[in-house]
Amino acid sequence: MPHRSPLLLSRRWRFAFVAVALLLVVNGLTSYRAMRELVRIESSVSHTLQVIGIIRNTFSAIQGAETGQRGYLITGDEAYLEPFHDAMNSLEIYLNQLQATDSEIPGQQERFLRLRQVTQSKIGEMREVIQLRKNSDVAAATEIVNTDKGKRLMDIISKLVEEMEAEEYALLAQRRHESYLNQRETIFTLVAATLASLGLIGFVYYLLQRNLLQHTRITEILRTENDLLEEKVSERTAVLTHFSKELERSNRELQDFAFVASHDLQEPLRKIRAFGDRLQQKYADKLEDSGADYIRRMQSAAERMSRLINDLLSFSRVSTKAQPFTQVDLNEILDEVLEDLEIPINESGAEINASPLPTLDADPTQMRQLIQNLIGNSLKFIPPEQKPLITISVKSYQHSLLEGGEETEWCELRFSDNGIGFEEKFKDRIFTPFQRLHQRGEYEGTGIGLAVCRRIVERHSGAINAESAPGQGATFIVNLPLQHTPISEMEPEQYA
Repeated sequence: MPHRSPLLLSRRWRFAFVAVALLLVVNGLTSYRAMRELVRIESSVSHTLQVIGIIRNTFSAIQGAETGQRGYLITGDEAYLEPFHDAMNSLEIYLNQLQATDSEIPGQQERFLRLRQVTQSKIGEMREVIQLRKNSDVAAATEIVNTDKGKRLMDIISKLVEEMEAEEYALLAQRRHESYLNQRETIFTLVAATLASLGLIGFVYYLLQRNLLQHTRITEILRTENDLLEEKVSERTAVLTHFSKELERSNRELQDFAFVASHDLQEPLRKIRAFGDRLQQKYADKLEDSGADYIRRMQSAAERMSRLINDLLSFSRVSTKAQPFTQVDLNEILDEVLEDLEIPINESGAEINASPLPTLDADPTQMRQLIQNLIGNSLKFIPPEQKPLITISVKSYQHSLLEGGEETEWCELRFSDNGIGFEEKFKDRIFTPFQRLHQRGEYEGTGIGLAVCRRIVERHSGAINAESAPGQGATFIVNLPLQHTPISEMEPEQYA
């Protein structure tokens, strides 16, 4: 073996140590920069989603106010003013939130101010119509409506809302693209640093072969570092185990809370209904017609409240009572649902046509609830004397959840009916809990079924939408991945 001077070996060790230090610095700076960029992007995305939500709430409030105004103008029934007053209570809050928003988009603040101005004009027009109707001046109120001033204002508001949402969604897409680029750059840097580390390890091994003393000392250092690493891994494992137990405890507490809340809320209702029954049985002949009517209304309200509590509990159980995903044959689920709905199907003479459905990774109980809610919804909203016709079709396609990510197999399920339909401007509202497009006496239900459907679909990483027109039926579109990837099988950078 050629003789190596101590000075040459010392220089090589110094070079190795300096290289390792530089690599650690580069890794640290890269990780720090990537985390800061990620935090910035996530903050921007959260802010943008919040602005979009406020914009939609503002537009929904304006629509609710206009609906109440028109209903009152037509009927003169002050019950139609309830949505108008509710919208007025919320609208000023939403407008103030928009104006206080520090938007990153050039010109967006001016749009917010313009929306406030046009909305105030629309509110003034609606208040004027309502006041004229209260004064029994229907002709003057109708004349104001016929000038189309309100429609022009709503057109301006709708256009402003579309422009603002388009700008916010464009910013959201830009931020997500930046997040993707930041992730890719970070991965590239880490791979390069890993390769450089392997090169340094080889160089250190070369030096260790030529210096037994240094080899011994480094072995001791590595043994010590390994012990520290095992200790840290053990500590980290203990922390993760603790967090897992805490999460299980939290889930149990949430389930217990839902049960207790349901029980405690139902108990007063049962007493109200029980005492109401006693009043009817013992004092029905002593009560005037108005008193009997009050008892009937009280019983009806208690029954409706009970249904609302049960539906709310069902809505919360989408997460608290969720089951693990397994392979689910939707054809078998559909057969079970049709068997459960056999009585209303036969009574209405409904015809249900279904294409062969796929098998996918899902919660079987929630898939059954999803399909049953959608078919039950179609059976319920049917004009009198008309036989329901429900068609279930399916289409497969490739899709990626992340831009530039790996594409996977998805399915699109379409539930079409020949029911009463609805205006598409209300399609977001129907998926909100307890939101109804009709009066309670017209059709059954509490307005929670479609909200449960959306929550189930979102838990399965999918999406649900609707297409409809008044009098032309409705189509509910459900998009779901055929395979579900557990977090434990994902790459670390996907959830780190």
